[in-house]
Amino acid sequence: MPSSLVFPSPLETDPAMLRSDAFIPAFKRPPLKKAPSGLIIEESQGDVSPITTDSMSTTDNSTAWTPPPARPVHHLRINTSVRFEDTDYESKPSIYLFIFVNPLSGDQKGNDLVHLPIQHFRLRRLPQVQVEIHNILDKDDREAGIARIKLVQSMVKSGQIPPIPQGHLAPAVSQRHIQVWSAGGDGTVMSVVEMLRGVDFDDIFFSCIALGTGNDFSQVLGWGRTIPHRDILGQGLHNLEELVTERLERSDAARLDLWEVEMTAHPSGYVKVAGPDRDDGHDVSEVRPPEYRNRHQSLTRKMSNYMSIGVQGYVGSGFEKHRAGNRLANMMVYTIESAKWVFWRKFPPVTSFIEKITQNGETVLQVPHPRQKQDDDDDDSLPHMTKHPIDFVIQNIPHIWGREVDLWGEAKSGLEVVRNRSGATDPATWSPQRANDGRMEIMVIQSMFSYLKKLANFRQHVSRIGQFGAPFEIVFRAPQDNKNKYSRFTTNRYERDNVIGIMADGEFIVMKDPKSLKFNRFAQIWALGRDDHINKGRLVLDEQASASSTLH
Repeated sequence: MPSSLVFPSPLETDPAMLRSDAFIPAFKRPPLKKAPSGLIIEESQGDVSPITTDSMSTTDNSTAWTPPPARPVHHLRINTSVRFEDTDYESKPSIYLFIFVNPLSGDQKGNDLVHLPIQHFRLRRLPQVQVEIHNILDKDDREAGIARIKLVQSMVKSGQIPPIPQGHLAPAVSQRHIQVWSAGGDGTVMSVVEMLRGVDFDDIFFSCIALGTGNDFSQVLGWGRTIPHRDILGQGLHNLEELVTERLERSDAARLDLWEVEMTAHPSGYVKVAGPDRDDGHDVSEVRPPEYRNRHQSLTRKMSNYMSIGVQGYVGSGFEKHRAGNRLANMMVYTIESAKWVFWRKFPPVTSFIEKITQNGETVLQVPHPRQKQDDDDDDSLPHMTKHPIDFVIQNIPHIWGREVDLWGEAKSGLEVVRNRSGATDPATWSPQRANDGRMEIMVIQSMFSYLKKLANFRQHVSRIGQFGAPFEIVFRAPQDNKNKYSRFTTNRYERDNVIGIMADGEFIVMKDPKSLKFNRFAQIWALGRDDHINKGRLVLDEQASASSTLH
């Protein structure tokens, strides 16, 4: 047995199992009698053993025993370990950590986690924490994990979980009894959030273990692009112990906005998740209902990182058809798909599709068509775009492309992309980009040359559109206007067929005859990011800056 683990017994059992006859064979069972209060007790030759929720104890017959007041059987609970003494090792856990693993993300490192012969364990260094591992691709295991989260949450709210001793824990960690981590890629993060319907996020700390390809969420929390060891378990589970303890001992809490995006197509079109219909576990949309991959008139999903309309959506839709079973192969597939677009297909300007941006029902940005004359249907009093980029980026976290890239924060120029700036597009109304401010930043990539420059760290010129608070909407052109008026001039079949590609948190979506994208802030969660002498996660830095500005 690994020296770093302590194995408790289950958190809960069926109430029927709480009867004494569930634990003692019938032929060995002593006679039963009713105590005056109605509590069932066992009577043996010399001892009486009341079965209680707190301990297994004996009393001598020479001492009169007064039973506690009776209470319904369904309130009784078995301890997580047999408590001979009330010590850190023997008492009920005060923190329950649930890790939902996508075993086939990236290099499939999570496969070892879900095949451990144990599911619940405690680390000797942190005995107050019980760790549970669940396979997000296994329906029964996934639902069992969700049920247990709801059970623990109900126990927290009714005061049945003991206080959290500080011990080696980071100060912030001791503020929540429940933690939910994803072990996979960026898509796994939001799949975990979406499946927690009916769970109060205010009781939970979220975090992650990076097993995917891009892992923007892990990087912005400060946990790195990938885990440090190829073997996630390690000898004697040393590597797993290190992953868990560093997040519990060297972290701080930071708020993160979660957004809900409603994607709608015109009656002549559809919204569809890219890629073939498959059940190989390479993306976690498989945890959603089977009809999720069908063509829809409207599709709603959550996002926490960023969305790309254009370049990444087009490349990613081809990538999904050939997604491989390891991280390096996936990067090669993505590179090949990118080359197809750069050298053969050519990206259409996104302004061929987008007509305007509205906020609270009011137009805040006009987007002229690439082949539209400047005086056609323009309201000169409103802000409108002057360029025709190949990519729209709608960003929540200051991180993009699976790299530590802060496009918005590093920009020194690029405001010429919008004329007549006012409101959300006016830099005077902007504040430093933060993932907890209820606003999204929108910027654009002008061309492939501009795209490559930013990947090569030339980022002082970024075409920033504005900061938009909820609700806001990106409105697309009517399909008949787009086709009838301009189709004879187009050379790109995606533009000609009015098909746009979208990427949201690592998931790729195709929209035919798109109508609108509506953005609303769905919730705000607390996440654990790195905070030690080695590194501070960007979200942690932003949270500390927000707290500092509030104090002043």
